[in-house]
Amino acid sequence: MSSSNLTLDSADRVIPVLARDGYALIRDVLSAEEVARARAVCDAHLLPDADAECEIEATELLRMPELGFIFDERVVAALSGWLGGTLAYYPNYVARLNRFTEWHVDNGFSPRFIPDASHLYSPDFRHLQCIVYLQDNVPGAGGGLDVRPGSHGWAAGGPFPDDDELARSYPDIVSVDSRAGDLIVFDGRLMHRGTPTDGSLKRRKYGIFWSASRDDQVQIDRYLAYFLARVDHLRTLNQPPDEFEREELRFQLMRSIRFPASYLPQEVEVLRKFGVTLAELPGLTPGSA
Repeated sequence: MSSSNLTLDSADRVIPVLARDGYALIRDVLSAEEVARARAVCDAHLLPDADAECEIEATELLRMPELGFIFDERVVAALSGWLGGTLAYYPNYVARLNRFTEWHVDNGFSPRFIPDASHLYSPDFRHLQCIVYLQDNVPGAGGGLDVRPGSHGWAAGGPFPDDDELARSYPDIVSVDSRAGDLIVFDGRLMHRGTPTDGSLKRRKYGIFWSASRDDQVQIDRYLAYFLARVDHLRTLNQPPDEFEREELRFQLMRSIRFPASYLPQEVEVLRKFGVTLAELPGLTPGSA
């Protein structure tokens, strides 16, 4: 089963690729014109220093129609199909500039950071991390994502391995051949990193990130519980004060996301049409769909 030339309309091909490899590359979700508009709004809202890392948080992002492809009908319909017919979105929408990470499994899917991680071992687990990059992933330039195919399979094999053991168990590395405007989706349990850059090409790396799962209350509650515990966990890591303050601010902004008030009218229409569950962190009085 090839993972090349997948589209939003090829659910019958995407689902087995995700099951086998833990990730899939979906071509041409955005047109060249849509990519240009999205890059322009990111240029206007993020730091001018090409070497800096910063973010557009959810409260701002949700008011930017240029980044509203997260809620495009075809995207929402496709994610629902890949996840088994139902869909939940989470409040951690974010646009990131120059995000380069080392090999890891996201903390929200690591038993080290979740008091009850039994859902991660369930055959019914369905959660995708979603990214649209606004530049090609060119070797050396670090424009996208690297993955270790199949590494989500640790959840079928006993205790959670440390990063070194996981890397040894899944030695193959793929730099995902994404182009500007493609969508990458990957199982939350997959080991991944930001594609490294050798510094030979100076450019701004933009990624638009969001999280989607099937509409399952246990899975929703445990992912939200991870966010609730995250700031307290960071207190134990001796983070620099500015790093901790940035994470705490992001958490507080995520707590303020409410449906429908936080979303643009056209996004509300799509989310209601497809019956998407909008998982929310406690803080304000929850809205209702």
